[in-house]
Amino acid sequence: MAKLWASRTAVEVAIEAVQVFGGYGYTKEYPVERFFRDAKVCEIYEGTSEIQRMVISKQLLSD
Repeated sequence: MAKLWASRTAVEVAIEAVQVFGGYGYTKEYPVERFFRDAKVCEIYEGTSEIQRMVISKQLLSD
């Protein structure tokens, strides 16, 4: 559950940061672009968020 929450929060915050920076948020001159890429990788690493939700729901329903 923590991985799902952390990755979703990181992506949401990174998207907001890119919005604040506007077009500069996509350039490599600012670290926001890297933060966004890293957040998306965290969301995909060890399974996508959808797979994480399925694993959590199976675990909760099996108890």
